[in-house]
Parts: sequence; C-alpha cells; structure tokens
Amino acid sequence: MNIRPIRTAEDYKAAFEILDKHWPAEEGTKEYDYFDILSILILNYEKENRLMGLPDPIEALKYYMQQDGHSVEELGLILKDQTLAKKLLDKIVPMTLPIVYELYKQWDYPPVPFLKPYKLISDPLAEN
Repeated sequence: MNIRPIRTAEDYKAAFEILDKHWPAEEGTKEYDYFDILSILILNYEKENRLMGLPDPIEALKYYMQQDGHSVEELGLILKDQTLAKKLLDKIVPMTLPIVYELYKQWDYPPVPFLKPYKLISDPLAEN
C-alpha cells in the first residue's frame, strides 16, 4: 500500500476507489491504518477544494432528523415550542445559535451545516 498526496480530481477519485477496496478494515491492522490515513487525505483535499460545500441548513436538519427517526414534535420538545419547530422547518424563522446549540447538545448534530445563511419564506399568517 502506497501513500501519496491527493492533488488532482483524478487522485481524489482514485482514493475513493481504494477506500472501497479496504472497507471495512479490521481495527489494528495495516489496512485499517491505511484506510485511516487515506480518509484524512481525502478530507483535507475536500476542505482545500471545497468539493462538498455546505448544504442548506434546513435541508440538512430534515435529513438528520429523518436518518435518526426524529419527528417535528420531538424537535418542538427540544426547542420548547412546537410552533417554533414547525416554522423553523418551513423556513419562516431563522436558525439561531441557541437552536444550533440545542441540536448539538440534545441530538449530537454537528453545528457547521447549520451556519450557512439561507433565505426565509415569509409567514403568511403574519401578513394578515
């Protein structure tokens, strides 16, 4: 197993192909160490080249909630306000740092995907 830097898109693609061959690797083996180092190189390349970008914060939240089986009602319990939870998911109210903190504290969701600005949809009930 030969370790080399990931400098190009072709290197990046090849690194993922190698990871596929080594997944899963048993912890404590040379393959596991190789997998670990290669993963770090891939993450570094993505960070430097911004390949992944940040998702829409609300879409990220909906995705995480779906993956973990959480409901809007559970989000309302965390935020201590069912209406706020619904308005947050409908992009009527913004994602605030206290909300990001609660998502991290209660559900262990990473804060970074929630920091990207996004456009709010106006509240139709507020306009009447």
